[in-house]
Amino acid sequence: MTERERDVRAAVYGAFRDTGKAPAAGELAVTLGLSGDDILDALRGLAAAHALVLRPDGASIWMAHPFSGIPTDFLVTVGARRWFANCVWDGLAIIGILGGTGRLDTHSPATGEPVALQVIDGTVHGEAIAHFLVPASRFWDDIGYT
Repeated sequence: MTERERDVRAAVYGAFRDTGKAPAAGELAVTLGLSGDDILDALRGLAAAHALVLRPDGASIWMAHPFSGIPTDFLVTVGARRWFANCVWDGLAIIGILGGTGRLDTHSPATGEPVALQVIDGTVHGEAIAHFLVPASRFWDDIGYT
């Protein structure tokens, strides 16, 4: 990973943390004082290294694990702020990253019933079973499906 890619990655994560959404390439260019082409090159390098996932347009951020750049069925709330996660695992990770206390709302894929997990000081409370259809060693075979 180049120094520019590290800087772009840090700016991406900072934007997710601060705003709850993925920054656009233009926003990153302004924040970092780089050209749009430099930002796109860095984003594509980060995607090739599996440091983040770009949307099919190749220019906007889909995922910077554990954050999702698009609305999902996994809504994380910490205090008055909200983020989307890619899955239950990522939702719990966001809570951990942001202090260890928060709430993850989703639904059962089997029944559609709401599922709420409350995390207090790093301890998860609630009734649910997390099931991963794909072994972790195969996540990147199709990260959008995983």
